[in-house]
Order: sequence, then structure tokens, then C-alpha cells
Amino acid sequence: MKLEQKMTRKSNFLAGARTEGQEGKVKRFWNIASTDEDSGEIILYGDVMSQKPRSFWTGEERPGLYITPEGFLEDLAVVKGKKNITIKINSCGGDLYTGIAIHNAIKALSGHKTVIVEGIAASAASVIACAGDEVQVYPGSMIMIHGVSAFLYDYCEMADLEKLMAQFEASENAIAQIYHSKTGREIDELRQLMRQETWFIGEEAVENRFADKLIEEETVEAALSADHKILMVAGVQHNAESFRNIPGSIRVSNRIQSQEGIGHKEKSLKNNTDMQKSEGKKMTKEELKNEYPELIAQITSEAENAARQAERQRIQDIESIQASVGDINLVNEAKYGENCCTAEQLAFRAMKAQAAAGSARVNDMMADSASSGTEQVNAAPTGGEENKQQEVDSFMALYNKTKGRNNNGKKAE
Repeated sequence: MKLEQKMTRKSNFLAGARTEGQEGKVKRFWNIASTDEDSGEIILYGDVMSQKPRSFWTGEERPGLYITPEGFLEDLAVVKGKKNITIKINSCGGDLYTGIAIHNAIKALSGHKTVIVEGIAASAASVIACAGDEVQVYPGSMIMIHGVSAFLYDYCEMADLEKLMAQFEASENAIAQIYHSKTGREIDELRQLMRQETWFIGEEAVENRFADKLIEEETVEAALSADHKILMVAGVQHNAESFRNIPGSIRVSNRIQSQEGIGHKEKSLKNNTDMQKSEGKKMTKEELKNEYPELIAQITSEAENAARQAERQRIQDIESIQASVGDINLVNEAKYGENCCTAEQLAFRAMKAQAAAGSARVNDMMADSASSGTEQVNAAPTGGEENKQQEVDSFMALYNKTKGRNNNGKKAE
């Protein structure tokens, strides 16, 4: 349970179930009604808090079920003077001082008070439960007791911490005294159980005298989310993040997700019943989308992120080899075209294109050779030597004439 204490703006605490009222408006945490002339009923569901939480930005009340003192004492007038008063609880607790105040207010009612733990009475809610003259539990009902805790922020001096320790000691003694009045167990023994965060389920609560009667006609179903943050008890979701010793006997269900928008017990019970009916049932894609929108949105987001990362990597791999490809059109087609591909596939396409280009060049050379007429050229000369000799003889005759010689090279007479 939380000790709400502000030490020079050093601490502030909230905890408990998270459910939402219709049309986003905060519903009262309690329901106090006169069931007949002699009987009254008080229903307590949700977080135990000193005041309704408000948005930091807008100041508007945050949606949810919150057990706060606001208006509670005035509404108790409905059941004051009734001979029999039934108090039904399903709460994971929260603020200690609020829990003690509500405990004292219920304790002061004159009629016979029967507390029924319809789901869980943990932390400060277990203090409220002890206001009953008789406490009844179902086989699956849970009662949990633990010591106080505080969330501190800003700087603390030694005097601040000493003051806080004194408040811790006084608060835990006050809680232990309330438990002692209910169970008759020794204070030191109860303080030790509180330090250990002790859970009592069903008959264990009776055996340890935190409850007086086990209602065996029906049971309470409980399940824990896979991340151990949400505890579903009797169809109501509770915030279990601050609990350290949740019993291992509570089954874990992958179907439990944080569900904003559940505003009252009846809707929560319906959702829980629907969840149990759907166990083992094959669901269509549309049914999955409608039943688990948050989970589907998370899966979709993760898939989109993975796809974006893979596409970036594909483009980077192509750009690392595009210089060796040399064909910008081939590279652009691989990146963005209808036949886009990976870098490995681009390299294979480039090899095929180069092989095809080499084959085309060979074919072109062969065609050029065939059309050049070189096949008709003989290897032997075609009279070239004879013409050369004639040129030599003409030259020698001209030379002999200039020397006054005849064609035989002799001097003319």
C-alpha cells in the first residue's frame, strides 16, 4: 500500500486497478444503496486514492474507477441505521490513509457488516476489508497484506529520511493493529508477514483468520498477463506492477491486454466470459482485429518497422555495388522498378547482361568479316614482281644513256 506523503515536494503515490467510465467520464468508485428497509449494500471497486487524479495538462478528471473519500461519507447516510450491511470489495488497494479512513467510517456503522471479497482485497483494500464483522471469501478470492512504500523524488536530507522512517514505522504499526483486531495474531508476526508481502487465497484467508467464511457455491477466476503487469480477478483488471510476490498458482494468460475503456463491473465480467468462451476457438482475421485491436496494432507497427529497415538495407546494398555494374538503367530498375531486386540479384542480372553484350560483339565481328570479301583475296602475289622488273630496266636504260653507254652498259662508239 502507498504512503501518500509530500516531503518538500519529494513524494507522491498512486496505484490500483485501471478501468474507464462510459463516454470518458469518471464514474464514482462506490455504489451505496438501500436494498430494503433493513439492509444496505456498499460496492467498492478500483484504486484506493486520496483524490481523483486529474490530467496535468487540462486539469480534467482522468477516466477510471477510483476509491476516494470525495462524497463517500455523505453517501454513507443511505445505509446508516440499517441492521445488515453488505460490503463487496474488488480492489488492489493504493493510498494507506484513505484506506484507514474508509475502514473507520464503515467500522462506525451500527449494523452488522458483512464483507464479501468478490475478487481481491490487497494492500489498503485489505485494511478496508477488516472493517467487517464477518468477512467472506470465495475459493479464488485473494487477500494480500504488505508493508508501506513510498516514491521519493528531489533531494532528501538525513532529517527528511528520518522523518519518513518514523512515518513508516507509525503507519505499519497502525496497519498491524487493524489486522490484529481482526485476526487476533501477534503484532510482530503480522509485521513479518507484511514485510514478506503475503497472499492468502480462498480457504487460506480463513485459516489465517483474515476471513471468517468460505463461500463454496462459486469460485473466483484469476489470471495474470504475460508481463505480470495486469492481474484479472473476477473480470476486473488491476494494475499489479508494484506487487513483488504474486502467487505462482495464478495462471498466466497471453490474452490479457491493458484494456482502457472498461467502465463497470458488468462489462468487465462480460469481457472475461467472452475471453473464456473463446479459449481454443479459431478466430478470423476480422475477429482478431475487433477483439484485440491494441495487439494487432502493435504487431502491425512492428512489421512495418521491420519492412522499412529491410528496404533501407536493400537500397544500401545495391548502392555499394552499383559502380561495378556500370549500367545506371539496370541499377534504377533494381532499386525502384517493377522488377526491383536485391543486390545479389542485381549482380546476377549484370553478369547476364555483360555475357549477352559479349556474345553480340562476337556475332557482329563475324558478320563484318563475312561481308568484307576477304575470303576472295589470294595469299600469292598477282604479277607484282614483273612490274617491278620493268621499272628497274627503264631506270637502268636512262642511266646508261646519260653516261654515253648503250643498253649493255658499254661505251658507245
